[in-house]
Amino acid sequence: MDRMISPDRALELVLRHVPSLRTASCPLHSALGRVLAESIVAPENVPRFVRAMMDGYAVALADAGSEVDVVGLVAAGHQGVRSVAPGRCVEIMTGAPCPDGTEAVVMVEHTERNGDRVKLPASIKPGQHVQPVGDLCRKGTITLPPGTEITPLVVGHLAALNYAEVRVSALPKVAIISTGDELVPVESPLGEGQIRDSNGPMLVALTKELDVASIVLLHALDTEESLSETLKATEDADFVVLTGGVSMGKFDLVPRMVESLDATAIFHKVTQKPGKPLLFVAGRQRLIFGLPGNARSTHFCFTRYVAPAIRAWTGRPRALLEGDGELASRFRSKSDRTLFIPMRAETNPRGGWLLHPFDERGSADIYSTARANVYVRFEPGSHDNESGTQLPFFWMGPSHG
Repeated sequence: MDRMISPDRALELVLRHVPSLRTASCPLHSALGRVLAESIVAPENVPRFVRAMMDGYAVALADAGSEVDVVGLVAAGHQGVRSVAPGRCVEIMTGAPCPDGTEAVVMVEHTERNGDRVKLPASIKPGQHVQPVGDLCRKGTITLPPGTEITPLVVGHLAALNYAEVRVSALPKVAIISTGDELVPVESPLGEGQIRDSNGPMLVALTKELDVASIVLLHALDTEESLSETLKATEDADFVVLTGGVSMGKFDLVPRMVESLDATAIFHKVTQKPGKPLLFVAGRQRLIFGLPGNARSTHFCFTRYVAPAIRAWTGRPRALLEGDGELASRFRSKSDRTLFIPMRAETNPRGGWLLHPFDERGSADIYSTARANVYVRFEPGSHDNESGTQLPFFWMGPSHG
């Protein structure tokens, strides 16, 4: 097991241990928002027939400038008259199949109708307003690759190609465990020395921003028996996320308890602030994260490590959504570890992003930083960062803003 590794090395190891992509069959009506796990191949030409692209007349080129007989009408979805010949044209609607012999479609506003005869313009271009067979898509063409998110446009695309169901990336089951005798649920009365469990609901909310099959929130007391029983209840979970109990205290039981599972500890402790005691364990095709119990540490570690792993598991881009911004005011950073500070990124009138620091008070403070939307990175050392300093950051959520 690696000890005291860098934040970048930690993220690399997490992503390396994400299991191979699992897939599932999904009906088209339930596929919105999922990720394709197969190539979409056109089973037929689109369109399957020569199609009129305007309301007008299907004509032969030899009749340009002439008055010809209108011998019928073809509407969308109907065959109607089957052929066009010199001296004869067919009235046709947008989307209708063109009769055999059609060399062009002349828009109705470019003609003069007189009973059953119509005067055509002197200039008619070959193939105008006519869409050939397979013009949009040829049979056998790969139209969408694996990894494509299924948007409403993609749903329409799949329906047009007659895909009633598709293979998609499977969604993981996530179990969240808050540990500690001191924790009580929201709305419960507080006893002496107790606090409300804020990490559990926060982790549930963070997980809901991602694509998962299910989320369960559990609580374990600071005893081996309670933690062991709670871990057993998560045996069918693909991700187990514990908060608290991962440091060096007498009741920090998580590291040695997870070692009793059929799993391997990959690293414990990262040279970062917050979140130094982060624990990562992998085994039996599932991932286990032990997050420090301070609220900011919990939020940071989930955002930087757990969320990318879940995205990778579901076939989505695994990289953090990163950027660079300009400090809106002076900020002094001092740490012997890589420092990640929550700030608010807002649009810079000069272009790019403007980073607004908060008057925050350490890794337990989620009060002053509740409006933060990015983590700004500072390298180890003591730095006086003046207003206007350019700094790297990554977004807290799945999209920026």
